[in-house]
Amino acid sequence: MKKILIVLFAVVAMASCKSKEHGAFIVSGKISNAPSDKVYLEELPFDGLQPIIVDSATIKNGLFELKGMAQEEGIYSLSIQNGPALLLVNDSKNIKIDVDINKFKSYKTEGSPASTSLHQYYENYFNQYQAARVQYALLDSLKKKNASDSLIVVSDLQFKREWDKLKEVMVNYVSSTSSPAACLHVLATGYSERIINVDETKKLILAAAAKFKGYQNFETFQDKITARGKADAPKPYALLNQQAPEIALPSLNGDTVKLSSYKGKYVLVDFWASWCSPCRQENPNVVAAYNKFKDKNFTILGVSLDDTKKDWEKAVKQDSLTWTHISDFKRFESPLVEIYHFNAIPFNVLVDPTGKIIAAELRGEALEKKLAEILK
Repeated sequence: MKKILIVLFAVVAMASCKSKEHGAFIVSGKISNAPSDKVYLEELPFDGLQPIIVDSATIKNGLFELKGMAQEEGIYSLSIQNGPALLLVNDSKNIKIDVDINKFKSYKTEGSPASTSLHQYYENYFNQYQAARVQYALLDSLKKKNASDSLIVVSDLQFKREWDKLKEVMVNYVSSTSSPAACLHVLATGYSERIINVDETKKLILAAAAKFKGYQNFETFQDKITARGKADAPKPYALLNQQAPEIALPSLNGDTVKLSSYKGKYVLVDFWASWCSPCRQENPNVVAAYNKFKDKNFTILGVSLDDTKKDWEKAVKQDSLTWTHISDFKRFESPLVEIYHFNAIPFNVLVDPTGKIIAAELRGEALEKKLAEILK
């Protein structure tokens, strides 16, 4: 558990907010079966990745006492040398800890409601994380065994449900905690781990800022989200407004089909695979767009990243993909992956009658909207 907590500490750059009770505080208590006699109190600052040692002490007869001074309520780590670490919030002047290293997860805190609630939150979080992890392992196993599409779709849905429950654990805590430090800590974790998306995070920040008025770190965190959003903003597609590189591969019938043979038409080059769940979920949207615009100088060229003809052909029939399909059976080893600058599927490019790429990564409503715009 220490390793997991340390990972969270490093990734998140923990919160430090103003507290109702600030100033000097003492963390004391009992540590049984400690692997060494040294214990540290470390602050986990919002703006830094490295914990700051506030105090250290020697464990004598299982007892210890650490002192801290803070102008704000924040997140702290009680770290046992060569042993685990646990989270604390300085929401009171005296915080008592009772921990048996052999039963570390069952440690107890007194005098600090925020520390107790944060401990319970992490118990709930890790339990649900494990449930999601089990479902993901099952889904991955089914894919590797080339299980039926129906089994994979059901398993994928089960994984997504467990992942949504994990997000719910986070959101419920953020919305209900009375500790601004714990609130921001969990919110930052959810955002950094991409469990809570940007829009949801922004809404939760606004609600938290209204609840804990005067805590500037919510504004600081909001600035960080804005800055990361700009950094993460999708870059223009590298081949946009350039001639589409030639594609020449065997079709389901064994004939070589070239992309250049489609000049004079708008063509959606659709990269997908039978084993790709997101691709299969997107296929109904692609079919709808094809049926709506196929009589308006538009068609689709499906480029499969499958490695067996049987699975490829089966998926084409099941999903009613009635346009031309080609493949080199090399999955992501296909040279087209690098040539067309993508690393995940589904992926597509829209090529105009002159052979120039005029759009990329069109999904769902975006695909139909773009086609309606150019095929009037």
